[in-house]
Amino acid sequence: MQQSDQFAKSAWMLASVAVVVAALYLAKSVLAPLTLAVLLSFMLSPVCEWLERRRLGRIPSVLITAIVGFTILGAAGWTVVVQMTDLAPKVPGYQKNLAAKLHSANAQFSALLSQVTRTAEKMTENLSEPAHEPQGTDEWPFAVRVITPPMSPVQIFGGMFGTLLESLGSTGMVVILVVFFLIRRDDLRDRFIRLVGQGQVTQTTQMLEDASTRVSRYLSMQLLVNVTFGTAAGVGLYLIGVPNAVLWGILTTTLKFVPYLGAWIAALMPVGLSMAISTNWMAPSLTIGLFVVLEFVSGNVIEPWLYGKNTGVSAVAVLLAAVLWTWLWGVTGLLLATPLTVCLLVIGKHVPQLSFLDTLLGNEPVFEPKKRVYQRLVAGDREEATELFEENLELKRLIEVYDTVLIPVLVEAETNWHRGELSEERHLFILQSLKEMIQEQDERQRELNEKEIIQNTKEIVVDPTLSGDTSSPPNQCILCLPAHDTADEIAGTMLAQTLEIPGYMIESTPATTPSKDLVDLVEQRKPVVICISATPPSVVIRARNLCLRLRRRYPEVHLVVGLWDAPGELNKAKEQIGDSKTTHVVTTLADAHEQIRNLIKIQPVPCGT
Repeated sequence: MQQSDQFAKSAWMLASVAVVVAALYLAKSVLAPLTLAVLLSFMLSPVCEWLERRRLGRIPSVLITAIVGFTILGAAGWTVVVQMTDLAPKVPGYQKNLAAKLHSANAQFSALLSQVTRTAEKMTENLSEPAHEPQGTDEWPFAVRVITPPMSPVQIFGGMFGTLLESLGSTGMVVILVVFFLIRRDDLRDRFIRLVGQGQVTQTTQMLEDASTRVSRYLSMQLLVNVTFGTAAGVGLYLIGVPNAVLWGILTTTLKFVPYLGAWIAALMPVGLSMAISTNWMAPSLTIGLFVVLEFVSGNVIEPWLYGKNTGVSAVAVLLAAVLWTWLWGVTGLLLATPLTVCLLVIGKHVPQLSFLDTLLGNEPVFEPKKRVYQRLVAGDREEATELFEENLELKRLIEVYDTVLIPVLVEAETNWHRGELSEERHLFILQSLKEMIQEQDERQRELNEKEIIQNTKEIVVDPTLSGDTSSPPNQCILCLPAHDTADEIAGTMLAQTLEIPGYMIESTPATTPSKDLVDLVEQRKPVVICISATPPSVVIRARNLCLRLRRRYPEVHLVVGLWDAPGELNKAKEQIGDSKTTHVVTTLADAHEQIRNLIKIQPVPCGT
């Protein structure tokens, strides 16, 4: 029953996605201008708000913003038309130089290209000849000739001006919608919250503010980056001598909105043109070098400085979104891919029903560090698990990483193994891997300590008149005992490794030591504090049994019982173990450290004296 319900939900989700994609594709002539208008409204709304704060009023602020913004866009479009009109007559004159470049680069390729061209021309000539009736066969008894009727004036007018009228209509729709959205943005916001929020005003308002802030900041900063990039490209191309440098600068500014590939797409035409106008390879090399340097500076200096690439969208999601939106809406979708993906990501963060969008599109890790390390160990990838562990060490102290990463990994492995969800072989692999990680840290710590001792020995001047040692007696011991098995031993080793107290010897006992020998070891070491390490499951039972044996023989020695990452209520566990003046229950290494340091200040009498 549960599987059928899950299958029904999956089928319903796939059907919903299919319907949405089909609607986006079929209604692109309406939705694309509408979406562009919404995004432009996001970008222009900060300017309108700035003008309104100067007491210009809502309508004057919107009109000034819209007029200035669309005038700049119109001027850029008109400049592109003028530049292309100027370039078109010059193109045939560049063919000779371009052919020479191609021939010098690859003569064989040029010859092959010419052969293909001649073959295509011959095929065209053959196809243009009138068909002849076959000789000696009845397959084609008559020659068929298709006569196209002359086009009417309406058809001619539609063919010439249809595309232009469609573009002008879409542009006019975008302008009107932008002005309307800016004027009525408060009312539209309230209506959207009422329609979508379903009574959750706080959540919906936060979603809108997050979306508005992210998209407005992204578009504004990206526009600044693109204009800077395009201006530098235009100036550089002008200095190199590439014709119509203004056209390529505007084209570069526009195509830079395409993630990752926009700059290189924009570089194709200037590079080809530089090859056509020059007799050597200097201009093409300078053109390629110009775009390489600009892309490097933009991606590594300007963009991190301006907005730090804080769109929150993963690189793979951006590329897939670019492919999807290009398929749906063509060039317009390609330019709008990243802003639309950012909007979907924000919606996924704030709408629980659409949280899968945050998982699919976001760049944040979907697992916590402990889950990632455990997953890699279950997969048998010890190297990557170690890398993840070391990455966390760069951000946190060793004891914090042990408490938040390795001990939870150890507990989850033990729990799943006892439930039968983890095989014996994989369980042993995880335990061995954790042991090796801890041993590597122990070796590194010893190397650091040796270096510090050597350094301090060189710097300290010993005064022979001074004698005595103010530190604690060197024979005092803190003993870490495992409650039952290897997992308890590993956790105890973590505690012993991180517990550094001058004048005290911290010793961790292996799990292979029999229970009877543990008591004898306590008699030999005479510890001032005994730490009992226990990991789930059955954590309370194992720790209680060992505590009872130790308390019967050494009632005055302090016991620190570590129920590492134990589930359930701590007070109940303390009652079962018997928390008292000499028995202290903790659940983390940090708490154990604090408890032990507090106890050794009491200076208890060592056992057996």
